[in-house]
Amino acid sequence: MYKLLLLLIGPTIMIYIGLVTFKNVPITFILFYGWLLLFSLFNLRKSHQQKLIVHAKSILVGLISGLICLSAIYGTVYFLKNSVFNLTELRELLIEWNFTGANVFWLVLILIIINPILEEIYWREFMYGELESKLGATISISITAFFYSLYHLMSVYFIFSFPFNLLAVLPVFLAGVMWGFFRYKLKSIIAPIISHVLADLGIMLVYINLII
Repeated sequence: MYKLLLLLIGPTIMIYIGLVTFKNVPITFILFYGWLLLFSLFNLRKSHQQKLIVHAKSILVGLISGLICLSAIYGTVYFLKNSVFNLTELRELLIEWNFTGANVFWLVLILIIINPILEEIYWREFMYGELESKLGATISISITAFFYSLYHLMSVYFIFSFPFNLLAVLPVFLAGVMWGFFRYKLKSIIAPIISHVLADLGIMLVYINLII
């Protein structure tokens, strides 16, 4: 039980150390993705078969849901940009976090490609597999979505203005539930990965077109 709780809260601890203690995005990435790699890939190899079954339905579901997420993210922020964050303060924060200069290209690339793959392997395969055998699919999807959205609260809390910083966590939770449902119904994490890639692309388009 304690091991499961540590695995659930561990990514949040890594984000906290990186963003709050060190205030540095590259360090945050090293801590966070190091945790995901260490535990998800090691344990998947040892005790779970990774669900990378590719079929047309998974691809289609991933593409359609991902494009919806991308449009919703970019459209919402575009129309509410003057309300959801202060651009001057946000730019200063990103500089403080070292999300600037030569780092930006690699950090954006990681967020669009590496991040969705590792997060889906960790939450929708490894952690879902650990919980589903004990608690069933519905509860496992809800728990993984909750802890997945928990560490996003730390980043959006500083990025968005109140109360949007708190409200922004709700769609993250709903996305986690949706991707967990895809994992359950399709028996594969391909649809969640594709959908997640497009959702993160929407976030990066916001950054590229509306922030920098």
